[in-house]
Amino acid sequence: MIKKNIDIRVVFFFVILLLIGIIVFIVQFFNHVDCEDAKFYIFSDNSQTEESIEFYDKTPNAKSWQWNFGDGSETDVRKHTFHIYKKPGKYFVSLTINGDCMHTKEIDIKDKYAVDKLGTPQIIVPKIITAGQPTYFKSTSENAKTWEWAFGENRGIDETASDAVYTFATPGEKTITLVINGNFSTVAKRVIYVHPRVIKKTNPLDVTSYVYEKSAEAFALPRGTAKKDPLDEMLQYVPVAPKNKTKRDSVEVVKKAPKISEDQFEILLNKVAEGSKVKDDFAEFLCDDLDIPIVKNDADLITFSQLCASIKGKKIRIESIRLNKDKQNNCIKGLNISYKVKKYLIWSKD
Repeated sequence: MIKKNIDIRVVFFFVILLLIGIIVFIVQFFNHVDCEDAKFYIFSDNSQTEESIEFYDKTPNAKSWQWNFGDGSETDVRKHTFHIYKKPGKYFVSLTINGDCMHTKEIDIKDKYAVDKLGTPQIIVPKIITAGQPTYFKSTSENAKTWEWAFGENRGIDETASDAVYTFATPGEKTITLVINGNFSTVAKRVIYVHPRVIKKTNPLDVTSYVYEKSAEAFALPRGTAKKDPLDEMLQYVPVAPKNKTKRDSVEVVKKAPKISEDQFEILLNKVAEGSKVKDDFAEFLCDDLDIPIVKNDADLITFSQLCASIKGKKIRIESIRLNKDKQNNCIKGLNISYKVKKYLIWSKD
């Protein structure tokens, strides 16, 4: 029988190597960042020059950050930071997480002093519009390639020609909207009144041939002195209710929707996909109109309710989103969205 002598120092050395390997594995496991699931957001009200734009990252297990704002400025290493662009244009913002994963988003900065010079397309309408008769509308806008007319009676687009023809089915006040080149930021609106259709009488009444049952003299009062009405004496003893003080009419304050940026709206849509939010959670931002028009992936025109139903329960990745807000009450009236859905480990457009 051969006796084997094992040095205790060798056993101790291998135990130490095993413990070091386990510790390294645990550290790598908890510090691992899924580069496909990086989450960083850009918060901006108008995305214009001289505006402080907020940048924020919420990627799990992120330990270090390096922001490159794409305008030649110095990089920023904070998780939550702010940046101001001096010149208008399109910039690519890149974020490097843990020195390994890098993601890029595009931001379009508009000139602060040129925002009010963009203008909106003009709508020319006839002076008198009658229900049941064709009405001709015309658009006067430069560099227009596509037109999307909506005449306020149906949901969706009614006409796509530059000179539209439409027949109103019902009279009343109508709101006409026109979108040029798919640009929801400058939507033209025109409020018109549609007159009811005039119906001519087929058998008009001939007053001259009407025969009265009695002569006009039969309805005349008898001559004589006027008598006092007994009702006047009775009303003298009837108490009269005191006059109520009239309340002055108050000016109704226009209710405004709360402010929300495009990146904050993107976070809420991701929660809809996860199942923790529903379409009704957006009611205050949409002013209770959950059927606003949505341009999906530059191809489909759907409502907001249909968008929430289509992304519910899916793993999505939003590439770009653009909100169309009403400047008077801050309500969201439409949006453009481009996103992909993960199916069988492959990202594809929905």
